[in-house]
Amino acid sequence: MSEKIKTGVIIFAALLFLLYINSYILNFIILGVVLGFAFLEALKLYDIDNKNLVYIAIAFYTLAFFTNPLFVALLCILTIAAVIAHIKSDNMKIIAPFVYPTIPIYLIWMLYSEFGVAFLFWLIIIVASSDTGAYFVGKFFGKRSFSPSSPNKTIEGVAGGLLCGTVIGTIYGLCISDGFFQILCTSFLVAFFGIWGDLFESYLKRQNEVKDSGDLFPGHGGMLDRIDGYLFGVVALLWTLSW
Repeated sequence: MSEKIKTGVIIFAALLFLLYINSYILNFIILGVVLGFAFLEALKLYDIDNKNLVYIAIAFYTLAFFTNPLFVALLCILTIAAVIAHIKSDNMKIIAPFVYPTIPIYLIWMLYSEFGVAFLFWLIIIVASSDTGAYFVGKFFGKRSFSPSSPNKTIEGVAGGLLCGTVIGTIYGLCISDGFFQILCTSFLVAFFGIWGDLFESYLKRQNEVKDSGDLFPGHGGMLDRIDGYLFGVVALLWTLSW
């Protein structure tokens, strides 16, 4: 537990430092590194033995610096599908890592590039608060299992995480934007989908019979273990910002 908390504090402090610097190019590079690690871990979870695919994901990611990241992500998937059709491959699962985690990571860059660092931090603070609340509430009060995909998660923990993410996200959201109802809905939906993002990654790990996606962060596992909630949460945040 102490190792998990210590690593979490270090990661959060590093994020705060990077957000304080707010270097557009540096943040793009760092997110590219995140994509690289997450993509390689996803290859293992999907049981795809071709690490060279990560170069394709990174190559398309560089295009996101100059144009709309969502269209770049879709173009990437269409390109991979075209190649599969051309070589008549039966291995359609090769598209999977280009959908998850690649598209959501492109969307995280879209969130930052179009709405700024304050809204990127909004995503981080909601999901981080939800994760923390779910962990501690579940640890001390959790009794009833939430899902077969993740037996350690409890209904009590999920409820606690949802409440923490919504409350803290709403308080922060009111500091950067107007409209209480929209901010409340946004915080709730991001926390909600963040929880399901974590559950989805747990499902992938169970399918592959592994505890963690990697061992990059002591006490936390791999890159996907750290960002799974953000990968679902960013879609909810971008959607509510379009209202």
